[in-house]
Amino acid sequence: MIRFSQKFVFCLICLSFLTSCTTQGKVEPPSAIQQPGPDRTQNKKERIDRLSASVFCISIVSKGNNFKNKYSVGTAFLVGKGLLASALHVQAKAGELSKTFKSNEYEMIAWKTFDAVDYIHFPIELFVSDKTTDMAIFRFDDKILKENPKFSMIQPLTLAENLPAVGDEVIAIGYYGDYQFPFNSVGNVSMIDKNDDIFSDVTIVPGNSGAPICSLETGEVLGITVSVLDLGNETVRFGIAKRASKLRELLQRLEKKN
Repeated sequence: MIRFSQKFVFCLICLSFLTSCTTQGKVEPPSAIQQPGPDRTQNKKERIDRLSASVFCISIVSKGNNFKNKYSVGTAFLVGKGLLASALHVQAKAGELSKTFKSNEYEMIAWKTFDAVDYIHFPIELFVSDKTTDMAIFRFDDKILKENPKFSMIQPLTLAENLPAVGDEVIAIGYYGDYQFPFNSVGNVSMIDKNDDIFSDVTIVPGNSGAPICSLETGEVLGITVSVLDLGNETVRFGIAKRASKLRELLQRLEKKN
């Protein structure tokens, strides 16, 4: 039987007490980026509906919000209060299309349609970006969503910390042209390369740049669409997405900046 001295036991008690006090007294700094946890209680349809609700089309319009005269350039999704994530080259594409407008008479907007009649659109601006990963975060006035009861329940999407496994079922949600609603394409993870880029066989079309690639099991964003692998056959194209943890790092950089 092992015996301990009274002094040794007393020291252990004191150490435990001090550790408890330190832990209880620690105050974590508030996060500017509110990330909800994955919801595994939803069925597939409910999960797709929830994901689609948080995805927006990015377009450029003539100043004054002439919504009818718009040119779509990409897709974005909500990642925080007043924050949309997309691909950085969407900004460059907007700059190219801006030549169709007179100097300084255009602006970038995000928009989505609730039904065949109601829609919402608002100006956005580039906030922080990373050229290496081709990721960007745009900001907007969050009051715009809150003031519209049909859009007030839209929530930021959850970013996955880990890579998916090859074969996992995924969904890409992105806009194409001026269609009112996003296209949902379901497929599987085909490969993870040495750079942790996610290749999948979901259908990727022009306008899908910045679209989230999400897990159908958890609803988490696994990656952000930045490119396609074209094998020379129009029917064989693999979507390429940068892993979501890279976007999380960009958000953390934003927190430090603020």
